[in-house]
Formats: sequence, structure tokens, C-alpha cells
Amino acid sequence: MKFDPNSEEGQKRLITLIEEMEDQTDRGVAIVGAAWVEEAMTTALEFFLHSDPKSWNKLFTGDGPLSNFSAKIDLCSLLGMINGTIKTDLHIVRSIRNELAHQIVHRSEHTKLTFESSHISDRCRAIKCIAHENVQTPRTAFVRACAMLSSDFELLIYAGNKLPVGGKIIARSEAGK
Repeated sequence: MKFDPNSEEGQKRLITLIEEMEDQTDRGVAIVGAAWVEEAMTTALEFFLHSDPKSWNKLFTGDGPLSNFSAKIDLCSLLGMINGTIKTDLHIVRSIRNELAHQIVHRSEHTKLTFESSHISDRCRAIKCIAHENVQTPRTAFVRACAMLSSDFELLIYAGNKLPVGGKIIARSEAGK
């Protein structure tokens, strides 16, 4: 079954995510927004790749090599699911999330970290997927980027393009089939 982002379920999910972020601190927005994108990316990867639950769990869960956001971004790039610009945007979202989630205060200025902190603000405004929008604040830029990136992965699922079936390497016993 394909995911339909325009379905009632898809719209309800979107509204819930937006409402969740409206009530958050900047730290919460960074965590929830990045999780939103990573979840959509993971779902797209799961749809895009062939089903093999045992291999999936070994690679994508716990401390598997593809269990973190950075590795998933790079895998999407290698699979041709995203271009270089989107890869950079995703890494910006990830780095903002990491900084706001793991640092309490700015390391050298010893001030509270927010989307208005100059270096975080600069990164938010550097996100290319929303460059065409006239966003007013870095927080809005971050939220819009998360919404845009998440919806792009949802559209990949909706379009239904999987990797081709049947590998290039086959066993000798399969050659005659």
C-alpha cells in the first residue's frame, strides 16, 4: 500500500506535527523537526529497498551502521534518492538538531542557544530548499525546511519507485533459469 500524503490520515499527521512544534522551545523544535524528517527518510528508504527484515534490523536499528541520521542521509545520496543540495540541507538540519539537543549554552559566548544565535541563524538561512520562500525568522526557516524535506520523502513513497528487482550478481545455479 502506498502512502498518500493527501489522504485524511496524511493531513491529520501533518497537522499534529505542526501543532506539536508550535508548543515547543527552540530546542524542542530542532529535535521534533529533525525527527520528522528522519522518520520520513527512514520510511522512504524502507519502501525504496527490498524487504528483508533481518538485514534491515541489523543495519538500521540499535547501533547498526545505518541507524543514525547522518548515515541515512549519505545512503539516500548514494542511492540517488536526493541530490547534493538536498544532502547539504539535510546535514544542516541534522547539525542544528545536534547542537541544540546536545549543548546547553554557546561554547564560547556562554549564552542560551536558540534559532536566533548567530551561527544557528546563519545555518537556517543557508538551507536551499526554502530559498524561494520569504521566511521571517530562522525558526520558521527551520520548520519550513523540515516540512519541505519530509514531504519530499513522502512523495518518493507515493510515487512508488523501488530499486529494480534482481541483482546484477547471480549464483551459477540461477543463470539457467
